[in-house]
Amino acid sequence: MPIRTAFAVALLTLAASAAAQTVSIGELPCLPTGENGVLTATIAPPPAAEVRVRLFFRRQNLMVEDFYFTEMVATGGGVYWGTFPQPEPSKFPPKKLRGAEDEAEAWAEWWRAKEASEDRDPNPDLDRAVIEERSSVGRREKRDWMVAQDDAALQQFLARQASEPAEYFVALYDAQGQRLAASPMQVVPVRDDCRVALTPQQTGLATNLTVGETARWQVGQPVFHWECTGVVTRLDRSGVLRADEACRACVVAWWPAAAAAGALGSLVAIIDDDPRDPGEVSPSRP
Repeated sequence: MPIRTAFAVALLTLAASAAAQTVSIGELPCLPTGENGVLTATIAPPPAAEVRVRLFFRRQNLMVEDFYFTEMVATGGGVYWGTFPQPEPSKFPPKKLRGAEDEAEAWAEWWRAKEASEDRDPNPDLDRAVIEERSSVGRREKRDWMVAQDDAALQQFLARQASEPAEYFVALYDAQGQRLAASPMQVVPVRDDCRVALTPQQTGLATNLTVGETARWQVGQPVFHWECTGVVTRLDRSGVLRADEACRACVVAWWPAAAAAGALGSLVAIIDDDPRDPGEVSPSRP
């Protein structure tokens, strides 16, 4: 077989394999306020070593829809795990669609109208400048979880949320940054009473997180409605790694659980020198 033909066949085989890959995500009942959560994913068939597996996440905000991501860790056999930053206790204000046919389900109808609209402002009464700047990328990702619920179920879900839920999905990327496959988008409540047990390895990663950016406005800003704790580096849209200039978290050493078990021989400490007052709300953070 000629070299050129063999190369073409190899490319077609690789493309077919990538197209056939499925991404299944593990159960995630909740995320804890002010603590890290962990998600597992299984990819079949297992991807090549150079494929990036990323956990994308955002809060279900009225105006901000752009995602962030963290790289997931392979454990073998196509199984991966990834760590979320710590969610802030951000408010989740109700909205009612003007002229809704069913007043009892007007909140659900507002979110469906938002998802279906181009301007993402159903009434309209939101800050259009914020929407245009901070939803231009994330709005392309479809809320699969919302499609699976009728209005009554969606209304009940929304009414139960004391804080903004988190939306997330897992996606695969090749070395050129092209998406190969992705899971459906899911949603998870953020609760004060949520409890998550991390392994020592997961704890180590949670205190040394690299957060990836998908939009220009995210540069130089804290991760929107997620705590600075543990976020030490950022990966920009060009794949350039840099120190996190917004949170300026300074990790002296890490893996406190391992240190307590004797795996590390010295005392570890985590220092967060973010000068912002905990109660301060920036005008740029709706």
